[in-house]
Parts: sequence; structure tokens; C-alpha cells
Amino acid sequence: MISLYDTVTRTVAPLEPREPGRVSMYVCGPTVYGPAHLGHARMALVFDVLRRYLLWSGLEVRFVSNITDIDDKIITRATEEGRGAAAVAVDWEEAWYSTMSTLGVLRPDEDPHATQYVDRMVELIGRLVDLGAAYVTSDGVYLSVESVDDYGLLAHQSLEEMLAGGSERELVGTEKRNPGDFALWKLAKPTEPSWPSPWGDGRPGWHTECVVMSLDLLGEGFDLHGGGADLAFPHHENERAQAVALGAQFARRWVHNGFVEAGGEKMSKSLGNFTTVDRLLETHDPRALRLLVLQAHYRSPVEITPTSMSSAQAALDRLDAFARRVVDLPSREPDDDRLEAFRACMDDDLDTPGRWPWCSAASRMRTGLWARATRRWPRR
Repeated sequence: MISLYDTVTRTVAPLEPREPGRVSMYVCGPTVYGPAHLGHARMALVFDVLRRYLLWSGLEVRFVSNITDIDDKIITRATEEGRGAAAVAVDWEEAWYSTMSTLGVLRPDEDPHATQYVDRMVELIGRLVDLGAAYVTSDGVYLSVESVDDYGLLAHQSLEEMLAGGSERELVGTEKRNPGDFALWKLAKPTEPSWPSPWGDGRPGWHTECVVMSLDLLGEGFDLHGGGADLAFPHHENERAQAVALGAQFARRWVHNGFVEAGGEKMSKSLGNFTTVDRLLETHDPRALRLLVLQAHYRSPVEITPTSMSSAQAALDRLDAFARRVVDLPSREPDDDRLEAFRACMDDDLDTPGRWPWCSAASRMRTGLWARATRRWPRR
């Protein structure tokens, strides 16, 4: 069984499924208001590789990844373009899946949309209010983080430490009882999309969306919650906090991939140093990007630059040349020793770079896995 690093315990430990032979995974999907950038691509590729490996290992995998189709950023874009938020979301969701298809990323088994779950979100928020874990203000409903004893678990900091360190917080909600409290329900402004609730027409907060969808589709105590390292706090912590406040068992394992960097800095839209996936793929084979991601351990930062992409393309060309040379050779059973070496690396915290000598690219090629897998992925 594969062992994976758990963000909570900071240890690598076996993934022990809730149900033997079945793995339940929830990975945060896109907020659909613009093109996918390379940080999104790395996250999608990392969890696609994990999912494919679990399937190849003979496990049944239920993979859920949501679509956030209502959000402040979607509304802002819709206002700028003079059209409805729903139309913006539909167009960029289509673009997202087109890009993921080009990268060879499998579609989720289920992709719940936030707008389909608003009634259940209102119900969850109501329960939190009734329990005294959330409170109502003139602009919405907030979760009281002080009501969650271990708030900050994923960040490995106490609430006091996070506030003293000036953690990033939305400068909204003048009636918040604590600067760390976060919105569960936002009252709508005129012309904004809204849904009815006991506290006034509005829309759910981002953190509430994911906790409702994951628990609804996968149930309490699902096996694995994944996403990029930038989501560990505050997004994933705020998801977890709501489940804890409800007395529900949430994800049993938290897995986060490292950043994509540009010049030593995290690549992100907020920093303005991001590159869209589609722009990169205008000049590079999508399989080269996958190979570059595989060459770094998923928890390590990775630089995606013209130089690193050229190196990955050269490595891909060598692998393709090898595949062409052996395609007409008589078929034979895979080398058991090399398969076991491959398993040993992958079971050791998804060690795709093969830090052990026997996990070299050559050994993986000779198993025939490369030749079989690349037939499924689009070429340019």
C-alpha cells in the first residue's frame, strides 16, 4: 500500500482506506473565471498521477473534484464584461476541461458545482449558528474560529500565532468578533447573484462550498483531501474547522503538492508572474510538461521555465525514440524485479523522480508502462 505525507502529522505513513480496496479522494477544483495557469496544472497533474497509480495498483478510486461556479472573482469578471456570472462560469469551465484534456488529465468521477449545493450549504450554516459556532452580522454569517479548539492544525500554528504573524485576511466584516473569523454566508449587493436564506439573500462563502460537497459525496471520514500547498491555509483549515464545529469526521489524510515558482517566487495570479497553460502549450508538447512535473517530487517546488521545458522536451524525445525502437519487438512479460522497484518508489510517498537508483527512467521504460501510457495522451 502506498505511503503518503500527511500535512497534519508531518509524517509519511501508509494510506489505509476507510473501505478495504477503495480509496475516496476529494481534490479542490477550479474557480472558473479565467484560464488555468501552471500552478493549477501542477496540482491537476500530481493528483492525476496519484489517481492513475492507485488504479494501476488494483484499487477502486472515487475521485471528486468540484467546480466553484459562484465567487467574488466570477462576479467581478462578469461585471467587467457586462454579462451574467453564470455565463462567465460556463465558458471558463469549458476552457478548464479543454486544457485538462490536452494535458491528459482524467475527468473526475464527479464534479459537483457549488450552485447545485446552495440549499445544503444554507442548512449547514444554520446548524453552525444553532450550535453557537457561527453568528450573524449585518453583512452575513461568520464562523467563530475561537469555537474550534484546534484551529490552525494544518498551518501548525495557534490562532494567536497566526494573528500575531499578520496572516492574510480579508479586510471585510467590520462586525467580526475575531479577525480570524471567516464568512460562511455573504449578503448580496444589488445586481449580484443571490439565493434565499434565513439571514437574507446572498451566497455561500468559498470554504463552506467545499466542506458541503465533499461530505455529501464521500461521507464522513473520507480517505484523502488534496490540493496545492497554498490551499492548506486558510481554505482547507477553514473547511476542516466547520466539520470539527459540527462534530463531523472530515478527511483522514491531507496531501498537498508544492508550488510552481518563477524566479524563486511562488507563481500566482496575485503576484502577476503566472503563465497560462494554453500559452505554454502553444510551443511545447503537453507530455513534456507532465514529464517535468514527474521529475520533481510532488512536495518540492518546481521551476517551469523555457530552459526546464526544453530539457523536459529533450528527455521526452529520447523516451519516444526508445519506444519507436522497441515497438516491433516480440511482446514479453514485464520484468518482475523492475516492476517491484517501480512500486517501491511510487509507494514511498509517490517518488516519481526515482530517488533510489533502481527507480531510474530506464527501468520504468523497460516495464512497458511508458509506451502504454503515452498512447492515451494527446500529442502535438
